Amino acid sequence: MTTVNNASSVGAGVNQAAVSAAQELSDQFLTLLTAQLQNQDPLNPMDNAELTSQMAQISTVTGISQLNTTMEWLSYNMSSLQSTQAASLLGRQAMVGGDLISLDEGQAAGAYQLSAAATKAEVIVTNSSGAEVDRFSVNDLSPGVHTFNWDGKGGSLPDGKYSFRVEAMVDGNAVQASTLSIFDVAGVRPYAGGTVILDQHGNSVDLNNVYQIS
Repeated sequence: MTTVNNASSVGAGVNQAAVSAAQELSDQFLTLLTAQLQNQDPLNPMDNAELTSQMAQISTVTGISQLNTTMEWLSYNMSSLQSTQAASLLGRQAMVGGDLISLDEGQAAGAYQLSAAATKAEVIVTNSSGAEVDRFSVNDLSPGVHTFNWDGKGGSLPDGKYSFRVEAMVDGNAVQASTLSIFDVAGVRPYAGGTVILDQHGNSVDLNNVYQIS
């Protein structure tokens, strides 16, 4: 089972690196300004307006660097908070967009969404080569999201990963049907752009793409 990483120590390292970069930029600017003052022409010294302008520039550069550091830290903290909250999903079922269905010990579950009422709907299961291995009817034909269970064609198919699609009809016309995958949340892992949840096989899904948790 994957657990949430130690966000505080990693975040501290990110923050320290950003602070060091901002300090280095400020030091370089001051070094250049000092050299300019030391080597100016005594008969034509830098006027107050130019000196004030350059001091304002270094203040602006430092301020922007500090703002960037703050925004990076806030972004990392938000990601860490999301990961901590996602840890409460361990052991629960997630429904996500996709056509993957995993047969485990002869049992699997999937879901589909109908855009309109249908009079007939079938689930078509294919193997990794794209060949059809099973087809069966489902009875939930109203608009919305519906779940189904699959027994691997009566237990005759081996455990593993399969794909599925749903074909729905009404009065001879096709009804749009979207597929949804269902899996048990076995782990949570943060990354730079957010958080992913993992199933028992190590497959990952971005938390933002989760349709439903039950």
